[in-house]
Amino acid sequence: MELPAPIVLFCFNRPDHLRQTIDGLRTNSLATASELYVICDGPRHNRPEDLPKIEQVRSIVTGINGFSRVHTFYSAENMGLAKAIITHLSRLFASHKALIVLEDDIIVHPLFLDFMNQALEKYKENMSISSVSGYSYGLNLLGLENVEFALVKRASSWGWGTWSNRWTQVDWEVRGFNEFISDRSKVLQFADAGKDQVPMLVKQQKGLIQSWAVRWTYHHYKTNTYCLIPVKSLLNNIGTDGTGTNFNIKTKKYDVEIADYQKIELPSKISPDPVVQRFIRNHFNPSFFRRIINFIKFGVWL
Repeated sequence: MELPAPIVLFCFNRPDHLRQTIDGLRTNSLATASELYVICDGPRHNRPEDLPKIEQVRSIVTGINGFSRVHTFYSAENMGLAKAIITHLSRLFASHKALIVLEDDIIVHPLFLDFMNQALEKYKENMSISSVSGYSYGLNLLGLENVEFALVKRASSWGWGTWSNRWTQVDWEVRGFNEFISDRSKVLQFADAGKDQVPMLVKQQKGLIQSWAVRWTYHHYKTNTYCLIPVKSLLNNIGTDGTGTNFNIKTKKYDVEIADYQKIELPSKISPDPVVQRFIRNHFNPSFFRRIINFIKFGVWL
């Protein structure tokens, strides 16, 4: 496998966020040895207000340096994040065995690329791991002793990576959904990725949302595989400020403190921890009011 793995950065219309994301990446010593693919989405239909910020974004992208090579793709029309992620990663995985993926609102630790590349190399033959992410989901709240890394059922869309032989096996159509949703035991198993995931998958299948991430997490469930994450986060998301297209609410719910790692040493073997699994399941639990709405609209109760 080529190391360091290429980085794929998706952006749209947030120039200030993009600058911070690129600056954070450049603090990593592996940046200068890494290829960077920048995917720029196009303007939305009948949204001329997109154009000035998109032009700013593309101006920033044109001037990116500090990486071994920079490849750019500019979409003439708006693909939307889900379609862009699935389409472009599938295309790039035809020529790369592993990729590291970021969106334009992720600020990473100076050892983020070191962690990602170590993990993609060390666990490439471990088929119980489908992905790796630098986001901790707040696991530091558990106060785990002598535990630096964990396996979770919830795949992260924030600063993550995977291998081509995992990505190419995903069923993006979610065939068999009707059988799944009618089986209570399967629904409860999927909720180990967070109790919010089942209603999200229902909404995805009904065409009410376009989420590649919930389908990626569902793939982890279907294959009984995990996402490897650090207990202390190696990144933070600055896009929960209400400026996002898909995440357009302002919240600090997902904020985490970036760790003070001085060195990354991944274990050769790692196993799921029931304490961590319970935390993920219950930490991402919709409010009682939202659960009632989900039950009324979609027949989902967890």
